Amino acid sequence: MTPSITRTKINSRAARLLAVLFWLLVWQLAALLVGYEFLLASPLSVLGSLFALLLKGSTYLVALHSTLRVLLGFLSALMLALALSALATRFTLVKTLIAPLVAAARAVPVSSFVILAIILVSTRWLSALIAFVIGFPVIYTNLMEGLKARDKKLQEMAQVFAVRPILRLKLITLPQLLPYLRAGALTALGLCWKSGVAAEVIGIPRGSIGEQLYSVKVNYYTADLFAWTVIIVLLSLLCERLLRLLLDRGMKKAVRA
Repeated sequence: MTPSITRTKINSRAARLLAVLFWLLVWQLAALLVGYEFLLASPLSVLGSLFALLLKGSTYLVALHSTLRVLLGFLSALMLALALSALATRFTLVKTLIAPLVAAARAVPVSSFVILAIILVSTRWLSALIAFVIGFPVIYTNLMEGLKARDKKLQEMAQVFAVRPILRLKLITLPQLLPYLRAGALTALGLCWKSGVAAEVIGIPRGSIGEQLYSVKVNYYTADLFAWTVIIVLLSLLCERLLRLLLDRGMKKAVRA
C-alpha cells in the first residue's frame, strides 16, 4: 500500500470522525437548549443508559430473541426468493402469478401487514412474518433482474457444447447472479430489521426489543429509547457485516471456479 493511499484513508477516517463529533456536539447543544431530559436526552445520558442496559443479562436475551426472529424471516424470504425466481425464469406462468403478490408486498404499508398479522398469527412470531413479507420482494426482484441480465451468448455456448446443468449453474449462472443477490440480500436485511422492530412495537410481543421500546415510549425514558436504538443499529450492522462476508466469500469461490 503506497503512502498516498494510506494518507487518503487516514484523512477519510479523520473526516468521518470529525463529522460524528460535530453532530454529537449539535445534539448536546440541542439537549441543553430544550432543558428537559425526558424530551431530549443528552449524549452523555444516552451513553449512561446504554452502559446500564449492557450490564443487564435480560438485555442480551431480549436482543437475541428479536435477532433470531428477524433472521428467521429474512432467511425464509431468501430461500423462497431463490426457489421462486428459478421457477419464474423457467415457467412464465409462475412469473405471472407471483408478479401481483410482489407488487402488493412492495406497495402495502408495513402497518397494514402488522395489523393483519396480529389477527392471523401469534404476536410471538410477528417480527419474523413481517421481516419475511418485506424482505421477499426485494430479494426476488433483484434475482429476477440478475437472471434477466445473464449473458445469452454464454448460455447458448453452453447448450451447443452440451454442458451439464450443474456445471452451467456453477460456472455461468452463479458468477453473474451473485452480485444481484448480494445487493438484494443486504438491502432486504436492513429493511427486515426496521420492519421487524416496528412490528414488535405495534404487537408488543413479550421479551422483544419492540416491547422495550414501547415501555420507554410510554414512560418518556428518552435516554433509554436512544440506547435501545443504538443496540438495534449495532445488531443490524453486525448481521449485515456477517452476511456481507458470507456473500463475498461465495462470490470469490464462484469466480475461482
